[in-house]
Amino acid sequence: MKEIKNKLKPKRWRKVKLGELGKIITGKTPSTFDPSNFGGPYPFITIPDLKDQRYVEKVERTISEKGAKLMKNLKLSPRAVVVSCLATVGEVGITIKESFTNQQINAVICNENEVTPEFLYYYFKYSKPRLLKYSGSVYTNISKSKFADFEIFYPEDINDQKRIADILSAFDDKIELNNKINQNLEQTAQAIFKEWFVKFKFPDHKKAKFVDSELGKIPKGWEVKNLGDILVLEYGEALTSINRKKGVIPVYGSSGLVGYHDKKLVNGPGIIIGRAGIPGSVYWSQVDFHCVDSTFYVETKISKYFVFYLLKRQNLKSLISGSAVPGINRNIIYPNRIVLPLPSIINDFEKIMSPIFLKIYKNKLENQKLASLRDLLLPKLMSGKILVKS
Repeated sequence: MKEIKNKLKPKRWRKVKLGELGKIITGKTPSTFDPSNFGGPYPFITIPDLKDQRYVEKVERTISEKGAKLMKNLKLSPRAVVVSCLATVGEVGITIKESFTNQQINAVICNENEVTPEFLYYYFKYSKPRLLKYSGSVYTNISKSKFADFEIFYPEDINDQKRIADILSAFDDKIELNNKINQNLEQTAQAIFKEWFVKFKFPDHKKAKFVDSELGKIPKGWEVKNLGDILVLEYGEALTSINRKKGVIPVYGSSGLVGYHDKKLVNGPGIIIGRAGIPGSVYWSQVDFHCVDSTFYVETKISKYFVFYLLKRQNLKSLISGSAVPGINRNIIYPNRIVLPLPSIINDFEKIMSPIFLKIYKNKLENQKLASLRDLLLPKLMSGKILVKS
């Protein structure tokens, strides 16, 4: 392996192998033939769990007490740094409780007198390109021994490490706070829609009279309609990544945001529906956007905030055709029967939703800026090109 090069060679920084900084553990999956190994108090961390989680709090699966006994030598303590090293290399997180990982992940139980987990977390973020090369093969795999031999260049002073990590953590703390705010706002918006238009507990609902309809009791004056009566689904236009030009216009596919372009196809705000690929998916764009040919976009004269949540509740995925390439035909969507509220109720709903959606969008914009600044500082702080003083 090539030595780490650092032209500045800052004082009180040194180069060591990772195995000198703590205990290295490679995970394992207990027998899946015995379901009693799973479903317990111990997080079972896999690569998808490391996405967008600095501290690994949410996991898809857990390990039982029985499974933990079978793998007792592989148990990780809180504040272990876990790194994906098989197939997908370089995803990283920090445990917050006693945990286990599968065989795709190597972990470092840090000697915290030598290195802080937070510093090491950001060092792995900085070193991801080098980790990818370090695997040394087309099939990316960093074994336990090879991982232990991975060299890092770091400040000997634990306080210097903490100061560096604190600077970078400040960006991530704010990003995570914005994400939590957005989650709460989204949950609030969904709850209001459900109260008003599913449970019919809209403002002054106690004064409303209810009448029979083919969909059950509905408020008097509300109507049962086809989706096709209130909207039109237009086809997106093909735009491959090669043909996109640098710009700020978001590009949507059936999996969501897939990139940016310099020209819009649709005026925002707007709604995008997956047509093929991930048919039935529903997305919102607060601004002008382009959507590719695996999607529809929605044209409607009714509040798009109302239509967005209405579509989210339609279970469009149940309308997927059974062909070799799964997809949704818009003519199958149009006949869906829905309850259309009075215009005054829809307008009141839009007045509440508009500032909520705007706040969510502004928080996302701020997060993009914060992430850009963090990523700009990361290589400079981690290489010692910017020295942090007390």
